This record gives sequence, structure tokens and C-alpha cells, in this order.
Amino acid sequence: MMKQHKISLTTAILMNINIMVGSGILVGPSTIAALSGNASFLSWLMVAFIFLPIVLSTVQLSRMFPGAGGFYAYAKEGLGKRAGYWSGWMYVVGYTFAAALETIALRKTLIEAFNLDWGWLTGNPIYFNLLAAVVFTALNFLSMRMLSRILGSVTISKLIPLVVLILLIPFVFNPTFTITGQELAALPMSLPLAIFGFFGFEYCTSISHHIENSERNAPLAILIGFFITALLYTLFHFGALNLMGIHGLVDQGAPAFAEFITLPIPYLRTILGFLIPVASAITLCGAAVGLMNANASMVHAMAEEKVFHFSPLLTQVTKAHRPWLAILLQGFCVFAISTGMTLATNSLNQAIGVVGALCILGVFLAFILPFISLIIVQRRSRKHRHIALTVIGLGVVFVLIAYIVYTLAPTISERALWLLPLAACIALGAVVTKKD
Repeated sequence: MMKQHKISLTTAILMNINIMVGSGILVGPSTIAALSGNASFLSWLMVAFIFLPIVLSTVQLSRMFPGAGGFYAYAKEGLGKRAGYWSGWMYVVGYTFAAALETIALRKTLIEAFNLDWGWLTGNPIYFNLLAAVVFTALNFLSMRMLSRILGSVTISKLIPLVVLILLIPFVFNPTFTITGQELAALPMSLPLAIFGFFGFEYCTSISHHIENSERNAPLAILIGFFITALLYTLFHFGALNLMGIHGLVDQGAPAFAEFITLPIPYLRTILGFLIPVASAITLCGAAVGLMNANASMVHAMAEEKVFHFSPLLTQVTKAHRPWLAILLQGFCVFAISTGMTLATNSLNQAIGVVGALCILGVFLAFILPFISLIIVQRRSRKHRHIALTVIGLGVVFVLIAYIVYTLAPTISERALWLLPLAACIALGAVVTKKD
């Protein structure tokens, strides 16, 4: 790829953070605080620690197999083309659900934060999701360099409210802040939303071929982006608890923190009162666009391996080197999932919960074959010291899959019902792939 289409390490880090900092940090703190009180801010550190073997194993994959293809290439290296296909397919499926979730959360944010209850648009999920999908699709037709600049600016702008509250911690710290044993015991039940908050940490594996010096910079972008995000989440949530209290955070949500500021700083509340809702909307839009970009890049890389019946069409690119058909298909799928799940559930909150769980399951399923492939390659290369870490990462993936399925719904029949969309996507994957 020509150098003018490459992005820098800094831009890659910002794009990686952009994917992670989405609806999780907006929706998560209030829900998590309702379960584990003052201990809830520790859920981000707990999940980061749980994710660490997965992150480090993914970094090993990106170092050993730099270039296009991401999870498809990783699984293919040790297990063959068929395994690569299913890993890549599940990755795309998982993050298509994630982009749909960001779309649903965007509509919820516009209704609640901006009071934009327009019957013809925000009140109608079909019209709203269609418009959102069209806008996200159009942005993905921009060149990679232009898109990366936009997403980098989006990342910086949406981090401003988080950074502001973190900087205010010394002034809003509550000296009576304590954590009870009961709150600590409740932490495990508050993990699902925190888990979703870290999804996308491996984003640069899908676009590594767009990154300058990808063999070195792609793994660095993954690691640096992950640790920065974990720190931001933890400190922001801690600051919200101290400023708002448990009940304030649970009842009004983290984006309402500006209403609790009493510091004698002129116009601070006014500015934040405008900035936070705008940043919330930008956060969700930026994450959706970035997720669609990652998926389109993955589908294009897989099409170049001729794994689909219509691979020649999927390999075609625009003058800006953008895979136009893969992008269009992503836009359609995001619209279909966000609309279908909204209409099938009783509320936007339920739709967000179900779609978020399906995203987590899809992505975790995508990790299994690349990690097995990595173990095989490590054995061939006699890198025995690294195998233990990969085995731990694989074990964590299986445990988290079981945990998410268990918490998806209270009964087996309800779990089976909500798993049907994921099962349908897996069946579709079997239909569109070419048989060996």
C-alpha cells in the first residue's frame, strides 16, 4: 500500500481508543454502581486484569503475523483457510452487533440527553436507524487517512468530559468514601457492561496493513490504547462516585455529572452541560463508524483470499482504496440488526443489553481459533515460554463465553430465544462461503 494511505502510531492509538470508548462508559457506570455501589469503579480494573492474557496473546499474534487479514490470517496460519474463515466471520458478526448497539444507544442518548423526541425521526426506529446507517456508511467511503483524521479528532473531543472529571477528582473527593465487603462481593455480577467497555482493543489487528511500520506499531497501539482506556474508565467512574454519590450516579447516569458540580468556576457547569451530551453523541457515532471500518477491512481481506461466492465483487475498491461493497453490506446489516432488535424487545435498555451480549459472544468466539493457531505456531517455533500465557488467554475466553450466556437471561428458554440472531448469522456464514 502506498505511503500516503498509511497512518501513524499516534493515530492508530487514537483509533483504537475510539473503538473502546463507546456506549460502555456512558451506560456502564450507573448500572454497575446499582449492583456494587462504591466498589463499582474497581470493575474496570478487574476486567482489565481478566482481559490481560487475551490482550497479550493478541499482541503476540499481531507481532508474529503482521499485515492484512487480522483474525482471519491468524487462525489460517496454524489451522488452515477454513479455520481462518470462521474466525474472521465471527469477528465481523460480533462487531456488526456492536455497531448496531452504538446505533441503538445513539437514539436513546438523543431522546434522553437532548430531549429530541421527534416522532418522525427519534421516535421511529426504522427512520432513525436508516439515517444513522446511511451517515456511517458515507463516512466509511472516505480515504483511510481522512477517516483516521476524523476519528482521531472525534476521540479527542469525546474524551474531554472524561478528562475534565478526572482533573476535578482532588476537588470533589469525598473523605467519607468507603467500600463495604458486601459491595466487593457484588463486583462479579457487575462485570458484563465493563467487559463490553473494553471491546475493540484489538481493532488495529484489522487495519494493521494501514499502519506505518505495522510489525512494531500495531502491537504498540493495541497495548497503549488498552491501558489508557482502562485508566480513563477507572478514574472517571471513581470521580463520578465521589461527585454524585451512589444514588445520584444510579438515578441520573454518569453523563449528568455536571449538574452536581458546585465549584466556583465561572460557566463550568454551563459549558459541560452542553459539551457532555454532544460528546456522548459523538462517542457513539465515532465508535459505530470505526467498527464498520474494521469489519469492512476484514471482509475485504477475506475476499482477497476468495473465501466467498462473490469474492471478486468484494475485492473491488474505490479510488480512495475503500472496499465499497463491504461497506454497503455493513451499513445494511447495522440497520437491519438495530431495527430488528429494537422492535423485538420491550425497551431500548433491553435491546442494548441483548445486542451487547450477542456482540460479546460473537467476538469471544472469534478469539478461539486464532489462539489455538498461536499455540500451534508457538510449539513449532519452540517458544514454550509463551504457550502458557496463550493457554490462559484461551481459558479466559471460554469462561467469559459461559458467563455471558448464563447472564443473558434468567431461563434456558429465554437464553435460547435471544441466541437465535447469533445462530442465524453463523448459518449465514455457512451459506456465503465457498466450499473447499
